Amino acid sequence: MSSVVGIPVVLITLALVLYSIAAWRNWRLKVLTIAQLMLLWLAVVADALATRMMGSFTEETDWSLHVIAGYTALALMAVLAVLGTWSIRARRAAVLDNFHRYLLPVWVIWIVSYVAGVWIGIQRV
Repeated sequence: MSSVVGIPVVLITLALVLYSIAAWRNWRLKVLTIAQLMLLWLAVVADALATRMMGSFTEETDWSLHVIAGYTALALMAVLAVLGTWSIRARRAAVLDNFHRYLLPVWVIWIVSYVAGVWIGIQRV
């Protein structure tokens, strides 16, 4: 694997780890904490960088399940990061206490895209 492809693969896998820790810790505690929110923001940044880098490898976007789920999940994760930031700043207990109900389904969409991407990558090797 060339380093050009390797960097986005490492970044997207980092996003997987960070999203997973944030989502499952939030589900377990049933309240959004600043630490979980920081992990979520770091994952969004890693995800966005990896997505941008991988997108630069293609001339035309193929609107496959992987691409649609990936862009959707990235956008939703970014929305959740903004919502979480607002909720913590405004001390919105109702949102903080129910954040896991939003985060976990979006995490599942993200996982579908990740697995589809791995499958596509394996087929190209």
